[in-house]
Amino acid sequence: MVSSAVGINLGTYNHSDDGASLMTVAQVARRLSAHPHSVRRWADSGLLSCYRIGFRGDRRFKQEDVEAFLVTRRNGSATE
Repeated sequence: MVSSAVGINLGTYNHSDDGASLMTVAQVARRLSAHPHSVRRWADSGLLSCYRIGFRGDRRFKQEDVEAFLVTRRNGSATE
């Protein structure tokens, strides 16, 4: 079975680029103190960068993207 990584918002994600692990929707929701549905909605609207991986197209997030989103939200620059 061949797995593929199809990028959403930022293009194709290459795991060897930076060695960082990707966060799941649930992990991001806990980090942002938000509901998983909100995380998915922010990703779908382009407010939060994500990658789609695997056959099902599961969302994955880079930690630095989540932290940048958190800073933006705290500064009041983004809207829901």
